[in-house]
Amino acid sequence: MSESLIEHFRPTGRAPVLLLCDHAGKLVPEGLAYLGISEADLSRHIGWDIGAATVTRELARHLDAPALLDHASRLLIDPNRRPFSPGSIPEEVDGTVIVGNRNLPPREIRRRIRRYWLPYHRAIARAIAAFRRRGIVPAIVSVHSFTPRLNGRFRPWQIGVLWRSDRRLAGPVLAALRARGDLVVGDNEPYSGENAFGHTIEFHAQRTRLPHIMFELRQSEIAEPDGARRFATILAEVLAEPLADPALYRLFDGDTLAPLRRRRFLPRIGWRHVAYLSHWSEQRLGIPSVDRGATEG
Repeated sequence: MSESLIEHFRPTGRAPVLLLCDHAGKLVPEGLAYLGISEADLSRHIGWDIGAATVTRELARHLDAPALLDHASRLLIDPNRRPFSPGSIPEEVDGTVIVGNRNLPPREIRRRIRRYWLPYHRAIARAIAAFRRRGIVPAIVSVHSFTPRLNGRFRPWQIGVLWRSDRRLAGPVLAALRARGDLVVGDNEPYSGENAFGHTIEFHAQRTRLPHIMFELRQSEIAEPDGARRFATILAEVLAEPLADPALYRLFDGDTLAPLRRRRFLPRIGWRHVAYLSHWSEQRLGIPSVDRGATEG
């Protein structure tokens, strides 16, 4: 079952924090022939976020916080993309053609949404709901990793902090990382949260105004266990003070999605509607709707 692809790590953690790792693994239950790529390609950065899972688990131990990790390869369907958006099921990534993703029929896309996309987002929604039922506004901490080189260009940052509008965590964390003096720190690098965080944080944290932060760690620093543990310790240290502030655990009083609305059409659509391939998806993209009975549960 697809639920087995989702790792619930330290589920009884006591901190009012939820850690997320969208690209923790590179599992392809149907086998490599299904995607038409080699094991070597699957093991590259295109198949998963190298080192991110180890960092997430170690950070969860440091913080005594629960974590959710998705172990399905991002090449099946990227949990950090809205279904049918660019990059959701990539046909080519960093020069590698993903043969098994080309010319997919709608039925197969719907199957991947049900099997690989929905369960992870349901798990996140349920974890957040469990906090809220206890009267807790949780902080969301997302861990990703990035390749040292992309399109022939070296990326100098060892760690990046992504944010948009809500800097309650990002501000003090950036200051603490810079104060160390031993790291090359990226402020909205190597990607800018001002442009797009990806679906997971935008939907589960920014839309709902929960305190949040996203970390991007260079894979050359965390590919080996020792490096991953070192950076998990660093993250725990710089998060300690802001996470200890009771004032953090409140809804943000601003609009974290306003910058997106100013630049592009942003439909007011929930994840359940996305999952069912709502009327909006059907009309705008020409994709048949998913039967509700097939996706509820």
